[in-house]
Amino acid sequence: MRLLLIIAAALGVCTTGAWANMLTNPGFEDPITMDGPPFVGFWEGFSGGGTASATNASDMPHSGAQHLSLSIDDTDNTFAGAFQDVAGITPGMEYTYSGFNLTTTNPLGVGIEVRIEWRDSINDVEIARTPNLSPTVSLNSYSSFMLNAIAPAGSDTARVVYAIETFSIGTTGTVYVDDVDFSLNRIIPEPSSAMLLLGGVLVACHRRGRANRQSIDYFVEAPLPR
Repeated sequence: MRLLLIIAAALGVCTTGAWANMLTNPGFEDPITMDGPPFVGFWEGFSGGGTASATNASDMPHSGAQHLSLSIDDTDNTFAGAFQDVAGITPGMEYTYSGFNLTTTNPLGVGIEVRIEWRDSINDVEIARTPNLSPTVSLNSYSSFMLNAIAPAGSDTARVVYAIETFSIGTTGTVYVDDVDFSLNRIIPEPSSAMLLLGGVLVACHRRGRANRQSIDYFVEAPLPR
């Protein structure tokens, strides 16, 4: 039993993986809203006017029946996107924001902004935000994006944002987003390190067993005192 516990501890040598998805409606199967708070448990769409739009669509889902569709048609200096607030954030812990995106526009004439905004929900203020990630999107084929970040001190909520804009690149573009995930990173076995440690544990156990056998042999083979 002790050996099993030692082996389990050895296999606990760590890297990162993710816990369960903390987002509601990650596949955009339910309609997004555009009606203001609350933002926890809902995707809130937003746009900067003109031809910018954020909506659910069923043209080309990554899975399920729907996806998020963000579009701008020949309009300068505008934007469209969606965000969701995730409560229960632990400062100092690392989180991963990931998902899948594609474009139906060739060439793509919008910029893409993927970020996490760390917030203090009690005072309703933003503590910090990650630099914008500009993921690569493929034409008519989903590719993945991923953003890792550590929650700063004072934050208890993460606002995950996906947006497109025409402030810097062109005036026209459509991007689909689907199967989004926001998860707390966790400790999982790192195979190479775990095996090295496990090897050391087994060697130590072997030496201990040999020492015990030698002690037993001594007592068995040693002549009894007269």
